[in-house]
Amino acid sequence: REWSARLRDPASPSEVLRIVLEFAGRHFDRAVIFWLRDGEAQAMAQVGLSSAGGPDDTALLELCVSVDDSGCFRKVCASRAPLRLAPEGEGDLALLARFGPATPSQLYVAPIESGEEVAALLYADNAVTRRPLGDTSALEVMLHEGGLALDRAVLERALEEVEAGRSPAVATQGDAEA
Repeated sequence: REWSARLRDPASPSEVLRIVLEFAGRHFDRAVIFWLRDGEAQAMAQVGLSSAGGPDDTALLELCVSVDDSGCFRKVCASRAPLRLAPEGEGDLALLARFGPATPSQLYVAPIESGEEVAALLYADNAVTRRPLGDTSALEVMLHEGGLALDRAVLERALEEVEAGRSPAVATQGDAEA
């Protein structure tokens, strides 16, 4: 409930994704949030990579991959459902190499949907401890609520822009007509 409450009043879309990432970090050794734009996945934030020999937050921001080059990303975007899968193909292995020396046998990738499309991806694994991936049902609720919070944040920003663009005469006229 505490985590859901935090998502109800985020400061920005990036804050929504950071809350989801923080929650994922409680369940996995390593987790990364990627923004999706124009067929590319741009790394935004991470938990656990730098302590496991991977990039820190600054270096992570340079990580951008084509969704089509990564089998796990491509499958999740196509299915729009969270998946547990083994890394497959050169694209996945190249991505994992950029996360550090530990290679997981199984990984978890889930979509965060906003505006009827996949807006972001959560990547997570337990490569450091090698423990099996646990139950992700609570995380999947957070991912869904995160998508709703993203929608809400985008709508609030659009409303603010509309209100900022209104002149007092337009506001009065619109109020009189209503």
